[in-house]
Amino acid sequence: MAREIVITGRAYQRAATLSVTGATLTWRATRGADQPENIATTVHDVRDVTWLEKRWSLGAVLLAVLSVVWMYEGPPYIGVALLLVAAGLGLWRWLHPRYWLGLDLGERWLVLRVEDSAADAARTLSQRVRRQLVTGEVPAIPPTLP
Repeated sequence: MAREIVITGRAYQRAATLSVTGATLTWRATRGADQPENIATTVHDVRDVTWLEKRWSLGAVLLAVLSVVWMYEGPPYIGVALLLVAAGLGLWRWLHPRYWLGLDLGERWLVLRVEDSAADAARTLSQRVRRQLVTGEVPAIPPTLP
């Protein structure tokens, strides 16, 4: 029996999980107030995969631009202070990126904002799906879905 790996995160602004057991994927999320969403599929049914590691901060970029304008137009010490804050925000985001996993099932996309603790498992899953898409491998025995 294959070991189960659970990727945790958020979908639809609520807690969600993606369980991986062998080639079987089980998506559990809540859509809306009372609409549970349970989808079972296999790695071989995924048509595309997207893995994003967002390591930049729009707020830090805007604050840096504002600081440069402030140094030119006003007292430079305020601009320098804003530039240091922008650098701190940018460094923090670089060290603590946001992770996103997207799976295209044909009729819908499953998008999960992955928690930091599950990022390695999600990255490995995306590489596995990408490799399966490139090689076109098909299972010797089609897996049974739960």
